[in-house]
Amino acid sequence: MRWRTCLVVVLLACAVGVTTNGVAHAEDDPKAARDEFVRGAQLVKDADWAGALGAFEASARLKAHPVTTFNVGACLRAMGQYTRARKAFAAALDDSGRGAGLDLSPGLTEETRRYVAELDKLLASLDLVIAPEETRITIDGRPLEPAPSSQSWGRPNSLIAGTLPPGPARPAPKGRFHVVLDPGTHVIALSRPGFADAISKETLGPGATVEKKLELDRLPAQIKVTSNFVGAQVLVNEADVGITPVEINRPAGKYHVVVKKPGYLVFDTNANADPGQNLSVTATLREDKPALTQRWWFWTGVGVIVVGAAVTTYAVTRPDPERPALNGGGLNWSVRSP
Repeated sequence: MRWRTCLVVVLLACAVGVTTNGVAHAEDDPKAARDEFVRGAQLVKDADWAGALGAFEASARLKAHPVTTFNVGACLRAMGQYTRARKAFAAALDDSGRGAGLDLSPGLTEETRRYVAELDKLLASLDLVIAPEETRITIDGRPLEPAPSSQSWGRPNSLIAGTLPPGPARPAPKGRFHVVLDPGTHVIALSRPGFADAISKETLGPGATVEKKLELDRLPAQIKVTSNFVGAQVLVNEADVGITPVEINRPAGKYHVVVKKPGYLVFDTNANADPGQNLSVTATLREDKPALTQRWWFWTGVGVIVVGAAVTTYAVTRPDPERPALNGGGLNWSVRSP
């Protein structure tokens, strides 16, 4: 309780200082900014940290000032939101000394630095490796924020969890990367098209660093085979998988699908299934009508035609027979053509 009472004194002192430290002469709405600041200081007296935070943030939107930013960080620190508090304290130090009266007092500058050092010991961290690449990540439903280059967060190119509003996941960095987050229990959510979403829960103590590799499982592809006749046999890569309609799950890849039914022509096709894809194959089976030369009556007809042709050919091409000599009978008469 002692540190909380001291913090109230600091906040109230800052509230008095703001009216003479540049905000009263701002081009925005100095009166509204001051009123929100004073309201926040009064709420701190009642230990209403959430209410005070809202008032100081409203004041900062009306007129940014390092002292207001410090007060935002102080409220967040009291609420246990350490990554957001550290970000606010570091921003107050960055903004201080830029002229136009936007300065932290020497005492408050030292206090801010002490808070930053204190929070660095409390914050936990994750060293993550995520596969495959292009996987998107959120922690506690929030995307990760790259640490400002002007601020040291323990390691170069660190990411911060908990400082951005809830929102969609963003791609994780390639290879190993460092995430700074509040101590406590966190939910890490990973997603990538074609892969099963993964949820991991991690509980981290103050100052703890945990190394972890997270890998998504590739989703199978679903292949649905239908035909214009129910009950046709389906083979996938020569394996009988049932009769139409049929649905099967297979790893992503290329497949040879055959659909057949007695009395119908065989349907076959090659299908390329991507991870997580719902692939539909529709087989149109056509009646197997034998060719003209395959029908029994065709050959019977051909036989008749061939025999008839032979007889006709013989009749046309055979020589005329010679007439036998006439028998003159007993009178030995003969008949001659005129």
